[in-house]
Amino acid sequence: MLDLDGTIVSGGTHVSERVRHSLVRAHERGVTLAVSSGRPYHMVPRSIRELGVMDYYVCTNGSVVNDRAGERIFSHGFDPASATRIMGMLEHLRPGWNVFVSDEGYAEVRNHTYMIGGATGAAGAAGAAGSDGAAGAGGGAGALRAVSSVARFALAIVAGPGFHERLSVRGVVRRADQVDKMGCSFASEWAADEACALLSAESSSEVVRMTPLELEITAAGVDKGTGASWLADRLGVSREATVGFGDGANDLPLVGAVGRFVAMGNADDEVKAVASEVCPTIDEDGVAQWLDAHVG
Repeated sequence: MLDLDGTIVSGGTHVSERVRHSLVRAHERGVTLAVSSGRPYHMVPRSIRELGVMDYYVCTNGSVVNDRAGERIFSHGFDPASATRIMGMLEHLRPGWNVFVSDEGYAEVRNHTYMIGGATGAAGAAGAAGSDGAAGAGGGAGALRAVSSVARFALAIVAGPGFHERLSVRGVVRRADQVDKMGCSFASEWAADEACALLSAESSSEVVRMTPLELEITAAGVDKGTGASWLADRLGVSREATVGFGDGANDLPLVGAVGRFVAMGNADDEVKAVASEVCPTIDEDGVAQWLDAHVG
């Protein structure tokens, strides 16, 4: 199970030549490869799909599984009424919403304004913090790199395939047969804190805090781990025979669902803390290094 962003994909679309080669090599040696992503299928980068080695795509944090041709073979999401109710619960916090319907992504302009604005605001704070000396400058530079990657990712998604920007996504939700995943961004951390508390107090959804300003929401009991388990059961593969790679909060449910969970060197500390092992960073082609060492 391969997470995309921060694991094998950088800047929203780029996959290094070494990672490409290692994935192809592993597939040729009989390894079944599957994406495990918060993205819907049509927003999986062409650089991944055109490799021709991904056998399955566990998408939108486990709510949908697509086969290698992109056909849905499993889905479990929100009905429109439930999605609308959740939107109403948080309306006073002025979230910017994004929703995923029929393997397509729809986001409000406000959503990306918050994401990019939050990144650039943090960049300014990091620059100020780094102006007092060598230690501060080092921390500031690291923070600048982190927030600039958020901004680049947001812009790549805005311009990417399978994405549609709207002033409001409520009409999309009302017309949907199923909403696979919801997400929202906020103008402040306190608003995101309150949204987490409200959603956690009721039992109809799973909530992941992706960044201080951004939440991802799936139906109750649905996450990357349940998607991975469903796929393993379908293939008749034991849990012990599966491996997952990831770097972020939405990858944590993979820990109990796969036999070995490998955290990226650039992963969040909470992800590294529960991983079976840690491989080098994405900039060091960590997944490729692991595959080259473990796939004969």
